[in-house]
Amino acid sequence: MNNLELFHFHLERVIYALKFQDKQLVEYWIEHLHLSLDYQYTDSLLTAAVFELSATDTDTCRWVLDNFSDCPPYTDLFESVTRFAIGKLIQKGFILGQDFSFTSEGKILLNVNTKTTLMTDTSASDSLLIEKVLLVPQQIHSLTI
Repeated sequence: MNNLELFHFHLERVIYALKFQDKQLVEYWIEHLHLSLDYQYTDSLLTAAVFELSATDTDTCRWVLDNFSDCPPYTDLFESVTRFAIGKLIQKGFILGQDFSFTSEGKILLNVNTKTTLMTDTSASDSLLIEKVLLVPQQIHSLTI
């Protein structure tokens, strides 16, 4: 098996495990991968799995992002998605500090109209990831109740 075939084989196994949506099983599987494979390789598998699931199984993708957002490959992914969203906002003419800002947790704080404009030409799989880094004032209010 060449390297690409081996990566695809491992990726299919990771996705299979994630689809069970069992946090203990996934944690065990990740630990097993870390022991048997390189950490960087495992992180690449987990990131690739989220991208694959964002296009093929949004429920599982949401579950992974909700339950493993503090896992290193996903914190790195959220940083990249945040940079991507900021780039889109600036490209659309929005101004940092005026139209959007950041929360202490690193989320992008913006109003509903700005969010709507940002999301209008965003693919469904990108939207799933971008939604995880955005926060509108109504969401802040519901978090404090």
